[in-house]
Amino acid sequence: MIDNNYMFKFIEDICNEVGPRESGTEQEILAGNRVESELKKFCDETHQEKYSSSPHAFLGGIKYGAMLVFIAGVFYWLTLLIDINVISLNASINMIFLLIAIILIVVTISYFILEVMKYHEIFDFLFPKRESQNVIGTINPKNEVKNTIIFSAHHDSAFEFNTFYYLKRFGQIIINVGYLAVGIVFIAIILKLVFFLLSIEQPILFLVFGIIFIFFVPIILVYVFFHSSKPVLGAFDNLSGVAIVLGIGKYLSENKDNSEIFPKHIRVKLISFAGEESGLRGAKRYVKKHYDELISSKTTVVNMDSIAKKDIIVIHDREPGIGAKHNPDVFEPLLGIAKKVNLKVKLMPLPFGATDAAAFSKKDIPATTIGGLNLKEELVPYYHTRKDTPAVIEKEALGQIVQICLDYLKLIDNRR
Repeated sequence: MIDNNYMFKFIEDICNEVGPRESGTEQEILAGNRVESELKKFCDETHQEKYSSSPHAFLGGIKYGAMLVFIAGVFYWLTLLIDINVISLNASINMIFLLIAIILIVVTISYFILEVMKYHEIFDFLFPKRESQNVIGTINPKNEVKNTIIFSAHHDSAFEFNTFYYLKRFGQIIINVGYLAVGIVFIAIILKLVFFLLSIEQPILFLVFGIIFIFFVPIILVYVFFHSSKPVLGAFDNLSGVAIVLGIGKYLSENKDNSEIFPKHIRVKLISFAGEESGLRGAKRYVKKHYDELISSKTTVVNMDSIAKKDIIVIHDREPGIGAKHNPDVFEPLLGIAKKVNLKVKLMPLPFGATDAAAFSKKDIPATTIGGLNLKEELVPYYHTRKDTPAVIEKEALGQIVQICLDYLKLIDNRR
C-alpha cells in the first residue's frame, strides 16, 4: 500500500526541522542528508555527489540589470537635455552617452536571455561559488539490468518572488511588460544614435520615447525588488516531489519479493537534485558527469516538480523557455497511465521557467516532468511565496503520482 502519511510527514519534518533551503547553503545540504538517510532504508546503494556553482548568478543579477536599464535611460535623457540646450555640452557627447546606454542595455538583455531564460552559466564568474550535493539512491532489479529509470525531484527551495506574492497574476503580466519596455528603450536609443550620425533631427519623436521611459520606471522598480533575499519553505516546490521519490522507494522496498511489482530488468535510480531553483545547476552537473552512463544504460527520466492538488496533474511535453522538447516515448505512456488514475490530467508545455527534466532532454536523454502547476491558466498563491507550506498539499495527490510512476515502471519493465 502506498504510504501517503509517510510522504506528508517527511515534508512536514523538513519544513519544521530544516526550514527554507536556499541553493548552496547549509540548509540545502542538511535536507540532502535527510533525503539520503531515508533512501538508505530502501536502496541497495546511496551516495551524494558534490559540485560547485554560482547559484546567485541565475536570478541575482535581475536587480542589477534593472538598474543598468535605468542608468541607460538617464543617459538617454541627458542627450535629450543636450539637444534642447538645457545642458551645455558639446553635441558629440551625445554619441558617447548613447553608446554607453547601448552597452548597458546589451549587457542586460544578454544576461536575461542567456542566464535567466536559457539557463546558460555565462555570467557566473561575477558571482561567488558555493558547494551543493545531489543525492542518489539505486535499486537494482531481480535479474539482469537492461534499462534504467530515474525518478527525480529537487530539495532546494526558491527565494520568495515579491512580484507574485504582492501583485499575484498582475505581477506575471508586469514581468512580460518589462521585456517589452527594455525593447522599446533599446530601439529608441539605437534610433537616436543612427539619426545623430546621419544628422537627422527629430526632437519630438525622441522626447516621446523619453516620456515613455519615465512611465516604465515603476516597472523597473518591480524588477529591482523582483525577489526577496529570503527563501520559502518549499513544501509544494519541491519537497512534494522529493517525498514522491521516497514514496516510490518505500513501496518497492516493501514489495521486494513481489514479482508483479518489483522490477525484473529495470534499474531504478532515485535522485534528489540540489540547485534547481538556481538554474538547474544540480541536474546539469549530473548529466555532464554521467552522460556516457546515461546513454549506455538506456536511461529514461521521470521528474516530479510541485505537486499539491490531486485534480491538478500536468505532464510537460515541452519547456520552450529553455528550448527543451521532451521525448514522446516517455510522456505519451505516462499520459495514458495518468488518465486511468485521474481523467483531469493535462499534457501541455511549461509556459515559463524550466524543470530538471530539461537538463536531460537538452542532451537527448528521454525525459519529462510530472507537475502540479497549470501556469497557463492560473498562478497559484503558493508558487514561490511564503504560502508554500505543507498546508497546501493534499496527501492523496502524492500517492496518486507515486501510483502513476509505479505503473509506468511496470509497463516499461514488462515491455523489455
